[in-house]
Amino acid sequence: MTAQRRRAYIVSDLHLGGAGPQATGERGFQICTQTAALAEMIDRLAHEQPSGHPIELCINGDFVDFLAEPDTASGSNDLIWTPLRDDAKVAEQLLLTVVSRCAEVFAALRRFVERGHKLTVLLGNHDIELAYPRVRQLLQRQLGVSDQVSLRFIYDGEAYAIGDALVEHGNRYDGWNAIDYDALRRVCSLQSRGQPIPSNLRLQPPAGSQLVAAVMNPIKRNYPFIDLLKPESTAAVPLLLALEPGSRKLIAQFAKLAVKAGDHKLTSPSLPTRSGDISAAPQTERTSFAGGDLGFRGVGTDGDGELRALLGEALGSDQASLFLSLLAPTAGPAMRDGGFTSRGPLRGDIAARPSDKERSGGRDSFFAGGLSWARLILSSSSDPEGRLKALRIALRAFCDPTLFALGKVEPKEPLYRAAQELGQLGPFRYIVMGHTHLARDLPLSNGGRYLNSGTWADLMCVPDAVFSDDPGVSDGALRRLVDDIAERRYERLIMQKPTYVRLELLDDKVVSASVETYQSGARL
Repeated sequence: MTAQRRRAYIVSDLHLGGAGPQATGERGFQICTQTAALAEMIDRLAHEQPSGHPIELCINGDFVDFLAEPDTASGSNDLIWTPLRDDAKVAEQLLLTVVSRCAEVFAALRRFVERGHKLTVLLGNHDIELAYPRVRQLLQRQLGVSDQVSLRFIYDGEAYAIGDALVEHGNRYDGWNAIDYDALRRVCSLQSRGQPIPSNLRLQPPAGSQLVAAVMNPIKRNYPFIDLLKPESTAAVPLLLALEPGSRKLIAQFAKLAVKAGDHKLTSPSLPTRSGDISAAPQTERTSFAGGDLGFRGVGTDGDGELRALLGEALGSDQASLFLSLLAPTAGPAMRDGGFTSRGPLRGDIAARPSDKERSGGRDSFFAGGLSWARLILSSSSDPEGRLKALRIALRAFCDPTLFALGKVEPKEPLYRAAQELGQLGPFRYIVMGHTHLARDLPLSNGGRYLNSGTWADLMCVPDAVFSDDPGVSDGALRRLVDDIAERRYERLIMQKPTYVRLELLDDKVVSASVETYQSGARL
């Protein structure tokens, strides 16, 4: 019997939706500006494969971005941001809005399935409403699919197998964005019968979604870089604090939501404790989504006390303790947006620099970075030089210039730890995830690989020059970064890395797996 060859392509974190810029120099709320390239890729997949060899395109979560679409208050121009829509009719209208904004992508997907290829969609944490029965049916109609052969939609927390490759979005291992699938099933069950949803049976949105709606989206109008810059909690937030001292109130809200995020714990790297997160295992240890306790890691007792004292002045002791837990290098939700009306560009020279003792390989010490975080929270608008100095130390302590390297190994990164454990359990040699927006191709201890499909959303990172050991180069790079952001000159800061996972299979065994960057005209 002849072995069957087939090919699968996996993309994730498309984040389709959000209004575009309304005026010159603005960015709007869309974070995916590569819809033309995405439509081109889908069309190429549909047409370039040999006849009789249908392929599979898997969209692995965060297909559309309901969190980027506001509600409009009646008789008002104000935007209302909602972490989750309970009303399926409202969600339907928002999906139609996204389809109209990204018409070329949906048209390409319709052509893809019309040619007999297979489309698989997995639920993410930005598109939870796609699970609602009416919204699923609407999506199916918009894609021109009349059956479940051409379109498979996985929305109940299951992972998806392509041969011996396991595919899932990855938010299951991120307490900020874990979904209570038990509650989601109850909601879908009631909606399918046209029944109202009692308040005690509603699905509570993830803490990360609440952070987007309540804290970050209002900020984005004035600081649109906030959901593009990676890492969010250790780069975007200190930059915001430096540019706008009034944003310190964000930290208290951030810390409160961290408590909710901490409710979604892990018994082991790949096993959630809560049954709603798809695990009936007993709780054996208190863990955060990062796989460690909520204590402050990396700082000795004396330094911890100094930080607590400084932060306690601004936040109070309880909030200070919570905030300290967020400074751990492995922590950081998929944060987005936020807003304040006053804008004051940060200017001035960097007055002081970290000592040689604090610096190591272009990085500053964790303790120095923590103190700088505290000083950013406590600083006033009349001290631009002090804020710039604190910002420099914080960025160099907590940010990594190799963040976007495809082969970057972070042993404590939650999704990678989960992949290692899932691979050891068998029968899957390859574990494919998304969610982090960071493309990865890493070895697993089982001989397979962890592949992260990255994102098609725009990205920003701290420029490499900020980490230079030459003070003049580092200071100049930081000043340019701050000035560019303050003046909304994002062109040279934004990068686009539209990545996807390519799987070649022989029967049900993956024989080739890779993470690729899409280039028009290049081999797919």
